[in-house]
Amino acid sequence: MYLDEFRAAVATLTPELALVAVSGELDLHTAGSLEARIEEAGAVGADTVLVELSEISFIDSAGLAVLVRETERLEGDGHALVLVTNDPRIRRIVEVTGLNRVLRIYATLHDALAELTPQPPRLTAAAH
Repeated sequence: MYLDEFRAAVATLTPELALVAVSGELDLHTAGSLEARIEEAGAVGADTVLVELSEISFIDSAGLAVLVRETERLEGDGHALVLVTNDPRIRRIVEVTGLNRVLRIYATLHDALAELTPQPPRLTAAAH
């Protein structure tokens, strides 16, 4: 195993949310594996697939193409794909290519979950 070996793991967070945690290099050779993991995550019935890219060391156009294609596929089925990364290199690539108009990105998994997970109603004390 070398330092930037590609890995992608799928987890169900809630019935509505699935997570694909990705690490290593996302390129032409590994893009198909990412696509398969996103399809696997979507197949569990989740409304939203979060793709955690914070551990990605490299991304090329093939990796970006998978993210765009899967975003469009999921949206066509009434679902969503959301990216999670605070890596300035990846965020810059997405902005420079104009993909920020297509891809939804959150800085942290906490930020994404805070916005995407329905919050229970807050109980307020009745004034006497």
